[in-house]
Amino acid sequence: MEYFKKIVKESVLIVIISSLLGLISGTVLSTNEGVLYAVPILLLIFPALNSLIGDFAIILISRLTTHLYIGTIPPKIKKTKKLMTDFFGLLISISLSLIFLVVIGYGIALTMKIEIINPLIVISLIALTVLVLFIILFIFLFISSVYIFRKGKDPNNFLIPTVTSLVDLLSPLLLIIFIQIFI
Repeated sequence: MEYFKKIVKESVLIVIISSLLGLISGTVLSTNEGVLYAVPILLLIFPALNSLIGDFAIILISRLTTHLYIGTIPPKIKKTKKLMTDFFGLLISISLSLIFLVVIGYGIALTMKIEIINPLIVISLIALTVLVLFIILFIFLFISSVYIFRKGKDPNNFLIPTVTSLVDLLSPLLLIIFIQIFI
């Protein structure tokens, strides 16, 4: 029963934060739907892109938490070899996944005769969004994991639900910003 109380106590704040981030994310999407409609291929690729970023962020949280618990990275904000290995490994994985996603997305778009405007710009927008989000999330999740771990809490309980909502907010926000800048 004590464990149940601990989980509920740790989860209430996170559920509230996730709900607020979800509301903000929905507002951002609904107020900028015209921007997204300007590039129809993004509407096709966006759900998978959002899922891709979220999945890699959760993998990162899991790896960081495991490293902290088994002691392969110290609970300090410090660059280590293990941390850099994880960074580059995940960066390569997300890049390969992104290439696969774009190829499949463009294949479907061509098959369905969806209007494709300047593929080089669209691919650059998607790659830039993913790269910027990956770097922001890596830094944020590393610092947050260490901080939460030092407080004696499980970073997974806090960061997994938070990062899911955060990705749902930041992914369309950055994509919309980059569309407005470059298109």
